[in-house]
Amino acid sequence: MFKNFVLIFLLALWFINPSNKLILLFFLIFLVVGNQIIKKLDISLVLTFFLSSFFAIGKTYLFQLFDSKQFSNLINLSPIKITTLVQITVSDVLFALLVTYTIIACYKKIIKFNKISFIDLSLIIFFLYGIISDIIVSNNLYLSLFLKKGLFEYIFIYFFIKFAVKDHRLLYRSFLNLITSLVFFEIFVGLQQFIYSSPIGKALESTLRSASFGEVPDELSFVFRPFGTFYHANMFAIFLAVILPFFLFFMIKSQKYIFKLGFFLMVVCLILTLGRAAWLASLISSLSILFYFEYHKKIILIRSLSFKKIVLCLFLVLPLFIYSIPRVAKISNILEEGGGLNVRIKQTNEALELVSQSPLFGVGKEMSIVKAIERNPEGVFASFPSEIHNYFLLLAVENGLPYLGFFVTFLFFSFKKLIDYKTDLSFISLISLSSMMIIGLFQPFLISNLFFILLAFDYDKISKDSYGY
Repeated sequence: MFKNFVLIFLLALWFINPSNKLILLFFLIFLVVGNQIIKKLDISLVLTFFLSSFFAIGKTYLFQLFDSKQFSNLINLSPIKITTLVQITVSDVLFALLVTYTIIACYKKIIKFNKISFIDLSLIIFFLYGIISDIIVSNNLYLSLFLKKGLFEYIFIYFFIKFAVKDHRLLYRSFLNLITSLVFFEIFVGLQQFIYSSPIGKALESTLRSASFGEVPDELSFVFRPFGTFYHANMFAIFLAVILPFFLFFMIKSQKYIFKLGFFLMVVCLILTLGRAAWLASLISSLSILFYFEYHKKIILIRSLSFKKIVLCLFLVLPLFIYSIPRVAKISNILEEGGGLNVRIKQTNEALELVSQSPLFGVGKEMSIVKAIERNPEGVFASFPSEIHNYFLLLAVENGLPYLGFFVTFLFFSFKKLIDYKTDLSFISLISLSSMMIIGLFQPFLISNLFFILLAFDYDKISKDSYGY
């Protein structure tokens, strides 16, 4: 029932297309109705906030980083100035409700923060070190601290799930239901955008930050890449790549038609996004899951395939294969001037120079582009003013090598804990998060809300009947 409610809610938002304030009202209604279905306020608050965090809706401000008139290379990209987007979102308001609930629960001693593990401590130190480094080095302190808002909220949710939510089984099942509906909704939006070859113009779309494509040697000209409700097609691709392992796993495990349909449509949208890093991660994760079933579970998957099924799959996939060939062929241009790998190599070299100048504290959140251009006005960041396309290196550039070290420590021991659970569900989460890390090597972002919620679950408390959710 909750799955259907989520999908109906999202479609209603899409077609009604309300204003920002009305969208907030809709999410408050979602919280009330969701709580009536789930019967757990703590879980309802987590899921409502989680769902709202996928939509960049709210009061939007453009913050000027520096005047670009002195840099002629930037005139075509931004005639007046280089700015960054700052938002007070619907999810921020819902997060305030969750914090209020937490304060009341702590006062009533419903929540007890005991048994803080080394993993939890490394995460706390990671966040605090980032704040301290911003205070020490950032030229725009208020901006840097404000842009840590999202990270703080997701870390808060991580600890809330670990210490406040008692019924992890119910939360996990409800989470999977929500994710399933969200995936089908994003696919619906993405396919619409592809058919129209443009954004649809709905309030849920992040059109303020949407990017253009086809301006570099290894991209296709005159091809629109759908981005769903995300601000970039690569962000949409990473979302699909991270969820794809769940659909493949449950498709094999439960044999439900909804997972077969969802898996096929996700593959279609993944190809349409033309996100090559997401393609690579999806291929690796899919092969890992198939290997898991074949050699660990001793399930011979080839027996479930018939000649008719194989022919049908090839028939359906062939047009997509033809569509993707030019993008694959463009890989040969990645080392040309302006090509994807060429730009990343140049970004890496300039970013490492920034790290060598300030290895302990970095340059401050969102200050990497400014500092790189100030240091080298003729460098790659002056012609391509975008963060270094490597999430891990970006952490080091912005807040220092220790900041990156704390994150890697948290990541390593969190992954080790997932392995130690020795359950199917923890394994699939491990594969999903590994896909996210692979893509993070080529992009300046993660799907942080998914990242922290998957690591927050206690998989020992989740029963195996979650397979048939």
